[in-house]
Amino acid sequence: MTTPVYIEIAVPTPLRQGFTYAIATAAGELDFGDGENDEGTPFSGTPLPGTPLPGTRFYIQFGRQKLVGIMLRTVSTPDLPAHKIRAVIRQLDATPVFPVSIVTLCRWAAEYYHHPVGEVFSSALPRLLRDGQPLETSERILTLGENPATIQRAPRQTALQSLLQANPDGLTLPQLAAAGFNAGTTKALVERGNASWSERTIKFTDFSPGVSVTHQPEIQLNAEQAHVVASINQGPTGTWLLDGITGSGKTEVYFRTIETVLEKGNQALVLVPEIGLTPQTVNRFRARFNLPIVVLHSGLSDRERLDGFRAASNGSAAIIIGTRSAIFTPMKNPGLIVIDEEHDASFKQQEGFRYSARDLAVMRGHLESIPVILGSATPSLETYQNVAAGKYRRLALTERAGGALPANYQVLGIRNEVLQDGFSARLIKLIGEHLSSNSQVLVFLNRRGFSPTLLCHECGWLAECRRCDARLTYHHTLRALLCHHCGIQDPVPSRCPTCQSTQLVPLGAGTQRIEGALQQLFPDQSIIRIDRDTTRKKGAFNDIMEQLGDQQPAILVGTQLLAKGHHFPNVTLVAIVDMDSGFYSADFKATERMGQLLLQVGGRAGREQKPGTVALQTHFPDQPILRTLIHEGYRVFAEQLLTERQVNDLPPFAHHTLLRAESSNKADAMQFLAGLQQQLKPNSAVSVLGPVPANMERRAGRFRAQLLFSASNRRDLHYSIEACLQLIDDNPPRRHVRWSLDVDPIDLF
Repeated sequence: MTTPVYIEIAVPTPLRQGFTYAIATAAGELDFGDGENDEGTPFSGTPLPGTPLPGTRFYIQFGRQKLVGIMLRTVSTPDLPAHKIRAVIRQLDATPVFPVSIVTLCRWAAEYYHHPVGEVFSSALPRLLRDGQPLETSERILTLGENPATIQRAPRQTALQSLLQANPDGLTLPQLAAAGFNAGTTKALVERGNASWSERTIKFTDFSPGVSVTHQPEIQLNAEQAHVVASINQGPTGTWLLDGITGSGKTEVYFRTIETVLEKGNQALVLVPEIGLTPQTVNRFRARFNLPIVVLHSGLSDRERLDGFRAASNGSAAIIIGTRSAIFTPMKNPGLIVIDEEHDASFKQQEGFRYSARDLAVMRGHLESIPVILGSATPSLETYQNVAAGKYRRLALTERAGGALPANYQVLGIRNEVLQDGFSARLIKLIGEHLSSNSQVLVFLNRRGFSPTLLCHECGWLAECRRCDARLTYHHTLRALLCHHCGIQDPVPSRCPTCQSTQLVPLGAGTQRIEGALQQLFPDQSIIRIDRDTTRKKGAFNDIMEQLGDQQPAILVGTQLLAKGHHFPNVTLVAIVDMDSGFYSADFKATERMGQLLLQVGGRAGREQKPGTVALQTHFPDQPILRTLIHEGYRVFAEQLLTERQVNDLPPFAHHTLLRAESSNKADAMQFLAGLQQQLKPNSAVSVLGPVPANMERRAGRFRAQLLFSASNRRDLHYSIEACLQLIDDNPPRRHVRWSLDVDPIDLF
């Protein structure tokens, strides 16, 4: 007689709960099911060997669908009567695909971000595992039969039989081929009954550190670096802020701390903000470490992502390098997590499950009792506040490594000056001087495309998106107008649709237009544009980096992609053409972001022995906060912003959650949010602001509105959000109204 066991399973549905299913336990071998119970009928007594562990996948019937779910826990007393509880169809794993720490992390994330737990686990799994493919890999082996008969007049079969007798564990297909046996010989031996095929799970072994885990570095640590490495290696587990100016050698600190972890036989997880950074990062790690390294990001095939997940999980990979979603990758022997450029907004998922990989890394480090390093030259204000509150420990690198000097900042006021395609006469002269000294120049613009938009010179018409409250961007190479919000693409009109004039001119300066202007100003120089348009093709960025490595004079033209940790040894001048908008935005985070961007992109100058210069064109050269940033440094700049935030009760001194709604009908989204606000019970600890239209009210043909929850205490905030979600569950909106929740949003617009 088998005994039913009830388990809670996270099912990939929009419902914010787990679901109870029945299994059975009995002595004996594992029975994964034969699929005959595919209708998921009530418990039928299919035997399974003991109670499975959380993190195990099950194939289940959910409504009319057959899905793969993840076990959360055993259930001692189900809420439903036994006859209403379906049995699982079959168990997919002999051992869990997620260890307890990742199961706990995903459950915590589902609760903190108020997101359906099944969708959280689905986001954490590679697609092939979501589809039910096995985590463990198997191989086909040929073994000797139980009672092999003597073979006459078949020397190859006799030789194969003798080889199998000498290898009682069997031989794989590659081993048989290496021994010179073809398919015909093996088939004949099997047909005689003297041999048989079977499947065997491949057993992986942990990576072996060997005599040395690294290729011997030539770099000698300076005193600050040595102190930082010793503090992390010898200090307690927890979260460390590595606050190092650009070019201070943070990567070398990563290498030394990772080396210590690897020598103990443990693994390291390194997260970078952008796919574009991954090849450069991987190349540096592979040049340094002679151990297995796997890469995980959205640009890989499904098979590549599964292989990387598997290698990290089974312990055969020493270092895992990835982007945001790699934070969920299990490590058999976790030892360290590194978040490079921790301030970067790319670590926050902006669609669907809106999690912060940085914040989850801190929680994961706590669950696995391993150190977490948050590295940045311009740490986020939230991270600085966590240091002040004693939650993180700060380690500083204040000197550039290798004797490189700090960049010299020059503020070029351009008010009332005549500009040539966005360039002042002083900046043109400065660029020419650096090129003539056999150096490279980086011209930075915080935009993509040839121009922000197309303008009719006669009537003032501007090319606007018909589906969004945004202007179309003119892309010269494509000869098209593109919307960077909804993706719509229109041909460039030959006449103004309003007045029929042919005087249509580009307005403003984008990367393509800057590129064209520089080609006219410096016709004999190599102009290299680096943005998402030119690096979209696989391997394009590596090709550009190789082109820059020849140390010939050149002008690089780029956008924010260039601010994210790249190393350009020959760049001595960084020219920032348009920087004023960041200091005069309605978004309270804009000043912080602009300060980070200025120092990050400015840090590309003078990283070797040549001194570097950063030239800033601005209409407001006497802006106080800009002067603070340049003359007193980012730390003082950040402290001033933190003081302003505290006075105005803004994050990180308050906590925000944004409830967004959208609909094809302009009034419906606002009415939905207004109805929720009216039904919420008053709570003096939580402010509910709105509803208001989004800054870009219409996007992709849909109208958007938002409701902002703000509180000084996270517990009060989450209590209020739960109450709001209960109201939505009790009274769902109309079908054409879609809503989403963003906890700790990085963009309020």
